[in-house]
Amino acid sequence: MHTTAELIGAAAGLVVLGILAVASVRSITRR
Repeated sequence: MHTTAELIGAAAGLVVLGILAVASVRSITRR
């Protein structure tokens, strides 16, 4: 079973990856 901490950690990881992806795309398009 997944604990609440594991779910929160997974969600936080996905959010961080999403932010990094958006930031990288924006930096590339600014060229």
